[in-house]
Amino acid sequence: MPTLETAIRLIVIGQQLLIAAVFLVGIGSRAPRISGVLLMLGFVGYVYTSDEALVNAVPMLVPVVALFASFASYFLWLFARAVFEATWPRPALVLLVALVPVAAWCVFLAGDSVPDVVRNAIGTITRVVSLLVVAHAAWLALRGRPDDLIENRRVFRLIFVVVIAIQVTAVLIAELVLGDNEAPGWLDMTNVVVIELLTLGLAIPMLRLNSEFFESEEDGDIERMEREASALGATERVYRQKLLDLMDDGYFREIGLTIRTLAGKLDYPEHQLRRLINGHLGFRNFPAFLNSYRIAEAKIHLADPEKARIPVLTIALDLGYASVGPFNRAFKTSTGMTPTDFRRQKPGGTSADSE
Repeated sequence: MPTLETAIRLIVIGQQLLIAAVFLVGIGSRAPRISGVLLMLGFVGYVYTSDEALVNAVPMLVPVVALFASFASYFLWLFARAVFEATWPRPALVLLVALVPVAAWCVFLAGDSVPDVVRNAIGTITRVVSLLVVAHAAWLALRGRPDDLIENRRVFRLIFVVVIAIQVTAVLIAELVLGDNEAPGWLDMTNVVVIELLTLGLAIPMLRLNSEFFESEEDGDIERMEREASALGATERVYRQKLLDLMDDGYFREIGLTIRTLAGKLDYPEHQLRRLINGHLGFRNFPAFLNSYRIAEAKIHLADPEKARIPVLTIALDLGYASVGPFNRAFKTSTGMTPTDFRRQKPGGTSADSE
């Protein structure tokens, strides 16, 4: 007869598997959907392996489930990057950090054959690195929120990643404090009840995610934007034209320009400006909107033989970038090459930056 705690864990596992299935067959691009599936499986692994009754019930499942549990924090980080469209780090760095949960999984499988000193050291390192990974996921959620133009996703940043990050962080800190000591029964029960409440509370928004939440893999957005533009109200049409005129006049060159500053310049509510840029101009975040103007003008400057002696840094600053780094990244994302390479590949092109 399962205990109340085990029964609650089984309910949680069922809910998380349901959410994983929704991600698997859902809409949107592949990266957020697959990382969402992995995240749910990671949580399933943790809930399963932290209950002795479940571990003993089906021992054959334990190695696979434990592997997902080892990577739960990393799946959270992958999900945050995919959903919030953050730039990905170098693959070598990701693989290097991923070696930590792999080592923890191997120690788990080896059991008592591993010396206590090694097991304790690997356990401590794993939890510390996992804390850093979860903290970075929460930072990604908060950092990009001001520039996010999708209202549902702005809310989701807080109610999902940050809330989950807090829960995972609390668990990891408790495990660091306890070490190999067995957790009190009340702490295990509290933990599983909190996980159940979080899963239940998040199930509704997770199951109601619409097609605008995840970036589409299809290229059919232009026609949709044209239809939505034709459906603009009179006031929205006026401000849409004001916005386009302001950008055409070069306001995008302002260094440190934010959507709040732009809303103030237009004397238009910020939340309505977000909806206008996202729903009727097709941009998912504010930097992408600015870069559409800045990169287009940068191409003109870089292709002009008369401006071949102007350093890329000067062009970047003139276009509103605070430094050359963000300009290079934005330009390469848009064109597939650096500004210097773009300039060189033009007929007779030279680069002041290479001399």
